[in-house]
Amino acid sequence: MKVKVYIYGLCDVFYDSYYIQGIKEIYKNVEFNVSKFPKFNEEAFAFIIEGHNYSRKIIIDSKDTSQIDLNELEWCDVYGKVNYNIDSLPVKDSEKIIAIGPSFGIKIWNLFETLHHLLFNYIRFKSSIINKRIFVANYLRQYKRLNLKKYNRTQSSLNEVFFLNSIWKKENETNKNRALFIETCKSNHEVNFEGGFVARSNGDNLGFDHLVYSGKIPLKTYLKKIKNSAFVFNTPAVLSCHGWKLAEFLALGKAIITTSHYNQLPADLLNEKHLLYAENHDEINKAIEKLTTDISFKRKLEFESRNYFDNYLAPQKVIKRLLEKQ
Repeated sequence: MKVKVYIYGLCDVFYDSYYIQGIKEIYKNVEFNVSKFPKFNEEAFAFIIEGHNYSRKIIIDSKDTSQIDLNELEWCDVYGKVNYNIDSLPVKDSEKIIAIGPSFGIKIWNLFETLHHLLFNYIRFKSSIINKRIFVANYLRQYKRLNLKKYNRTQSSLNEVFFLNSIWKKENETNKNRALFIETCKSNHEVNFEGGFVARSNGDNLGFDHLVYSGKIPLKTYLKKIKNSAFVFNTPAVLSCHGWKLAEFLALGKAIITTSHYNQLPADLLNEKHLLYAENHDEINKAIEKLTTDISFKRKLEFESRNYFDNYLAPQKVIKRLLEKQ
């Protein structure tokens, strides 16, 4: 069957490049389009698969909030939700919604391809673009990310730990958990810790100045340091969402210490199989001790975290799961 895929032309190619990658891996005939779609919000990611006597309309909602966009839900056949929470499901059409788990921004085009798609789509959809500056910026931000193949599993250190994360103005629990991890690592003599918080641009570090990391690190250097890190730390981020970090850590095959998740995943991440759950200072310390003394256990976690990514979160797997939804 000859199939063509139409991607909503006003989508955010920075945040949703991950899903464009998955579509490209499955289908050859892909086109950006607006005429086949309703007037969605510009952050919406929608696509239509058309073949002979076949049409499938799909939404992927990667927003931080667990709320569902009812207009998008009514339009689509399947609604893939990154931050899926049963308490936020609507009464009507909730059977269309499935949990797809976290993703992260990746580079899908080289510079020539980025400029080609940017100019071509800008000219075609100019009259429909509300915020032209952001539309342009998102193509360039996509180019500054790294290719998915860079996120591979490599040999990690035994005791060197690197951590670098943001301070969020309204996310007290996220900040508290991140600070707890930094302080626990700094007080643990078994690890050689580097990192801390990224300073806020306005200079107000919300009382965490003593934990701010002084250096500025390019993305490539950051990734190299995370790959080398003996283990990493995750906690839900803005609006209790699955942050990019969780998907990146799983793709990298890291031994992960994490606090509990608020939102559902496509399959449970199991304690002591895929990662280690820790909610306080003592539990984080115990997890650190386990990962620095039982290296075979650490290597097992690393293998299983990447295995989880390959089975549930890889771009092509996400798209295929959406297509299989009845």
